[in-house]
Amino acid sequence: MYGNYYNPYGATQQMQQRLANLQQQQQMYQQQMPTMMSPAQPNAYQPVQQIKGRPVTSIEEARAAQVDLDGTSTYFPAPAEGKIYEKLIGMDGLPVFRVYTLQEGGAQKQPVYADNNVVIALQRRIEKLEEQIGGMTNDEHISDDADGSASRKSNGNNAAVRRTKSANE
Repeated sequence: MYGNYYNPYGATQQMQQRLANLQQQQQMYQQQMPTMMSPAQPNAYQPVQQIKGRPVTSIEEARAAQVDLDGTSTYFPAPAEGKIYEKLIGMDGLPVFRVYTLQEGGAQKQPVYADNNVVIALQRRIEKLEEQIGGMTNDEHISDDADGSASRKSNGNNAAVRRTKSANE
């Protein structure tokens, strides 16, 4: 009869013993894997970069807007104008203001190349012209300089080669 009564101190001792065992287990687990159980380090957290800005109605509103002094860009889209304004403080401490304009017809024009038949016809025409002026040899060529002017270069054997060709004809 006396053994069945509730002892509040006995229950507290059991809870304290269980708490001590759990704390020991936690310490052993943290020693085995310190990086897994440690809280997140402040330098391990990388903030998400966000674009700063707000819509504006005109270029004057974008020019007058206050921006951060840390050098990060602030963007001001003007949908009615089809433009985006960028404002930032440069390394010299002066404001930098850029305007980006939407270009209609976003596809770039492809270059137009000559038809293969046209190229072949031009090559034949050049060959005929070379025959008419006495022919050109492999050691002589006309090169375009960087400024666009053409100059004739040879190794000095042109006269002998031309005489030989004209003598054989």
